[in-house]
Amino acid sequence: MGEDGKRKTRRGKRGGDAKKQKDIEASTETVLPASLTAPSTEYTAPPMDSGDSLFYFDTGSKDENTMNVDKEDKISPASYGLVNPDLQSYLKNCETMLDDPKFESIEDRIIFVNNVYEEMKGFELQLTTDHEGSRILEKLFRISSEYQIRRFFSLMREDTIRLVIHRFSSHTIQTLLLLSAVALEREAHGETSDLAAGAEIEGEDEVRTKMPTFEELLLELVNTLTPQWAFLMANEYASHILRVLLLVLAGNPIEDQSNPKNSIKSKRSAKYVEDRNGEPINHPSLSIQRKIPDSLTEALNQLLKTTDSSINDLVARG
Repeated sequence: MGEDGKRKTRRGKRGGDAKKQKDIEASTETVLPASLTAPSTEYTAPPMDSGDSLFYFDTGSKDENTMNVDKEDKISPASYGLVNPDLQSYLKNCETMLDDPKFESIEDRIIFVNNVYEEMKGFELQLTTDHEGSRILEKLFRISSEYQIRRFFSLMREDTIRLVIHRFSSHTIQTLLLLSAVALEREAHGETSDLAAGAEIEGEDEVRTKMPTFEELLLELVNTLTPQWAFLMANEYASHILRVLLLVLAGNPIEDQSNPKNSIKSKRSAKYVEDRNGEPINHPSLSIQRKIPDSLTEALNQLLKTTDSSINDLVARG
């Protein structure tokens, strides 16, 4: 096989003649079930007040001293239906490269990662709630650019609370937080978190969209989570996100992710990572005190007050 043939297998595009394949599929006139049909543009999350909520906040003993959750006492984990089988198969093929990301050049890595993001465009949130999809996303994040991390982080703002209480997407968010902690220090030192313009969308016609900084994304995350802080503290999937978020905001060292006894992870979470054969994020800056913007320090102080108040509420409720 020539060099051109080898490169095609590395670049993440689905194999074969794509146009011919589409013509064949169109001629068969096969209609996929509604649950497997890809959404045309963006997700429409189920209404928050739907009657089939999977998670309920216990308000049985609510009185004047308890949190006011009159209109938000039922919160269900995010749900976007089943992942399209073709996309799932494509990502599983890409996973072998993500497990051992040895590219001949930086350019090959960039092209491969860009192609994967392009193939899953419009399905990002759906993949975070899928067992296999979320596992592959966590591996993809490890070789993604900071711009791509910020873009994905921005997409998750659409349905934050319901994502942080989901058993799979909560781990995806935790990985994003750890990578954000690394990038945040670069921002704090005035370093750009973007590659050169056009580097990540090479060969595409679209123009790069300006994304919020990591500082802005974290501040917005804090503002979104604060009203539901007590509820999230008691949630088995969200609680580990809150612990990591507090460490990120404080700039404190985050313990070795390869240690299964890591205190920021519950036993359930450590077992989850082990079962998924996920590689730990062990960036040097995570093991030392990091420089944090003043805005995040202020947000941390407010969160600590909220945490104390939430604990008192929970104790009062027994």
